[in-house]
Amino acid sequence: MQFAFFNLITWASWMLLGPVTAHAYLGGPAVWGAIMAAQGAGAIAAGMLALGRRPRRPMVVATIGTFCYALPDLPMALHAPAGWVAAAAFCCGAGSATSGIFGGTAVQQQVPPELLARVNALSLVPAFGIGVIGYAIDGPLYAAFGPALVFGAGAAYCLLSSAAVLTLRSIRDVIWTEKPG
Repeated sequence: MQFAFFNLITWASWMLLGPVTAHAYLGGPAVWGAIMAAQGAGAIAAGMLALGRRPRRPMVVATIGTFCYALPDLPMALHAPAGWVAAAAFCCGAGSATSGIFGGTAVQQQVPPELLARVNALSLVPAFGIGVIGYAIDGPLYAAFGPALVFGAGAAYCLLSSAAVLTLRSIRDVIWTEKPG
């Protein structure tokens, strides 16, 4: 459920309203392209650093990575310069890669192969089914309330939901397992 509302509240505003806001005050498409490149560079850097790593509690590491999704919304809410947005986007990319790598690995380790497709569907359908609504409502919300509130709400939700997930014993108790090969 975290990612269903994350896509609705946090990610849709970043992906939809980020370019609009970049056009309005950051310098336009070239600057937005550089910000997106910084996000990609963060993902690549974290992916490279994750190679060969086997954290004892992979879901804790994955959940800590989700905090980084809030980072680009913060400078956008504060009308910060492009450099701060790019730095936050770099961290977002790193957190995204870390979360995806270790969360995905934990699911593959913990879920029996015959149930893996079902578990992934039960996770992805709400994330994208509910999350897509954000693309329809964020424009009107942006027009009615302004970027500070929309981006601020996205950042706040992401930080609070990540903290809530981190408190779950079922997340903290997942241990890295080595499957016999």
